[in-house]
Amino acid sequence: MLKKSFFLVPCFLTLLSVLAFTSQKPAPVKTVIIDPGHGGADQGADGLMSTEAQITLALGRRLGERMAVEMPAVKVLFTRTTDIIPGNGRNKTEGLRYRANFANESKADLFISIHCNSAGKSPGGWNERRISGYTEQETYTGKGKKRHKVTIQVPEYETVYVTNEVKGTETYIWTAKENSHKEQLVGDNAEFASLDEDGAIQDNDPVINALKLIYTQKYFKKSLRLAELVQNEFEKRGRINRGVKQRNEKGIWVLHATGMPSILVEAGFISNKDEEAYMNSEQGQEEIVTDMINAIKGYINAQENSNPGSDKESKNKEGKALAVLPGEQKVSFLQKT
Repeated sequence: MLKKSFFLVPCFLTLLSVLAFTSQKPAPVKTVIIDPGHGGADQGADGLMSTEAQITLALGRRLGERMAVEMPAVKVLFTRTTDIIPGNGRNKTEGLRYRANFANESKADLFISIHCNSAGKSPGGWNERRISGYTEQETYTGKGKKRHKVTIQVPEYETVYVTNEVKGTETYIWTAKENSHKEQLVGDNAEFASLDEDGAIQDNDPVINALKLIYTQKYFKKSLRLAELVQNEFEKRGRINRGVKQRNEKGIWVLHATGMPSILVEAGFISNKDEEAYMNSEQGQEEIVTDMINAIKGYINAQENSNPGSDKESKNKEGKALAVLPGEQKVSFLQKT
């Protein structure tokens, strides 16, 4: 009996240590980069009373302030907090590179870029010349003996004001079929770097390259999940959900250049008079930020409660695949409309 007791003690202690280890699961999101789009000389799209850079800065700062109160365990970093090109860059290109480098060097777990959409010929609306009807007019055609009188229809024109009515929200993730750049940067992410505790990772190691591909696919899933949560929150608010999209004809560079899950939120159409007013209002900004925070909380909660290998293909309302992992054959990419 005594021997059994001595045998059970180390087993029990081992079990306790295993339980302690598994219960101390690292937080899935420790650092978030908030990236208010544009800034400085690059003001982005124009509205009737504001610019894209002004709206995104207001939304970004409000989002960070709310996260600091409601999610104190998460470290929030900004690519800019004033009206400048990030990193005091001289042009848009330098600003984009700073954004990506800053996120990668910060070993962030999420990259959230905020933008405004634009459509149509001009914000608010535009004057357009249209045919309003026709009148009959007599004229002559032909020469000499063949000359004769004919009646023709002459168009009448009027100027009509066309209201810019395009509205709604959409969220972008990087284009999965163009993931080589993303894969190169994955190795800099804190989650991946934790695998290299003994400094054994080498750039050209085929095993490490395979791991980078796995992590790239993993980040694609996470980006898609967060983007869907953001759009779902906007839709619950009563806003038009234009979907989660990938810009296949021209990828969004900053999403490819960040080695972590990353999304770009189009908070609304600055070219639509009503949506511009909404995004500039206290109520509108508070609602947009609340929806984004709810999505981030939902994302973190899902990561904390997820089982490894349990991720499944995301579905839309009709049950069809929105997107699948990079390299898989069955892909139904959403296009920009």
